[in-house]
Amino acid sequence: MPDELRQEEFELLARIAHRYYVDDSTQEEIAREFGLSRPKVQRLLDRARRAGVVDIHIQAPPGLNLDLEDDLRRTFHLADAIVGPPRSDPQSQREAVARCAARYLERRVSNGSVVAVSHGRDTGELPRFFRTERRVDCTFVSAMGGSPRVDAPTNPNEICRALAERSGGRAVSLYAPAYVERPDIRDELLEQEAVAHTLGLAAHADIALVGIGGTDDDCTMVRSGCLSVDEMARLRSQGAVGDVLGNYVDILGRPVSSPHQERLIALTVEDLRRIGTAVAVVSEAEKPRAVLGVLRSGVVDVLVIDEPNARALLALAREDGLPGDAQREDVIPGVPREDVVPGALPREAEAGRAQSREVVDQGV
Repeated sequence: MPDELRQEEFELLARIAHRYYVDDSTQEEIAREFGLSRPKVQRLLDRARRAGVVDIHIQAPPGLNLDLEDDLRRTFHLADAIVGPPRSDPQSQREAVARCAARYLERRVSNGSVVAVSHGRDTGELPRFFRTERRVDCTFVSAMGGSPRVDAPTNPNEICRALAERSGGRAVSLYAPAYVERPDIRDELLEQEAVAHTLGLAAHADIALVGIGGTDDDCTMVRSGCLSVDEMARLRSQGAVGDVLGNYVDILGRPVSSPHQERLIALTVEDLRRIGTAVAVVSEAEKPRAVLGVLRSGVVDVLVIDEPNARALLALAREDGLPGDAQREDVIPGVPREDVVPGALPREAEAGRAQSREVVDQGV
């Protein structure tokens, strides 16, 4: 018997818990049987769990780590975190994470949904495992320009087409490179109706599906020819640890400005913050610092990640002694106001914000 309970309390809690959890009686039925109010029954059931009279055990399937997912949600104030099982090689690991992300996306898309999609190997793997049970009248739209030097499965236009084929939806392509030679060329492209329409549609998406890039010399941005090895080295020297949609941040989630930003054709960090649910998909082993910086920027709502990266990410967050939402002024003593990234509070705090939406049907 739990030490803090008297015998009669123990018996009452055990009887009420048995009725509720074993006999499937409703709280209203239990209230009538024992001559109690329904709120009183609810309080007694809560007490039964706290006192250890009720011990709920969940038999999770192999590979499902609910405690680790809870740690990620709490540490980084995420709406959801999904951890894929560990695998022995990078491709198998990427596939395992892609399956998890595909299952999540299948649950979330519905008729009328608009999904903004980024480039990358992790997001590019997702369409292989994405299958909706029935045709869904949704739209997948590129959130960033592409590069002819990248394999088709990692270009956002191709990812959108593949997702649309597997759901019966539509794909809207962004016919522009991720980076152009000069800022004036970028400005001219952004004024074109086709480019402006696509980015406007992506900015008002319900869901954003993004990868998180690193700053090593083999990252997608370098392999695609978007940035040179020297440009990436300069970004690292400025403190950049990773990017989302070509927007680089440091370990605290603060934006790292550089000349290449004026040549970028993609959604901005502020655009991502305004999207209802931003889902980041991560599997590569060199990513913990990049993921930590992007999470601290406040743009990610849902993280789909492999188990080794998840554990490394939490360890990094504990090492520097700063919370997951480290960009908030009130949790970083000494960081000046002008260095604090806005929008640090969880997305739930922004719920109810009025958003105008104009979704123009333009299938490609």
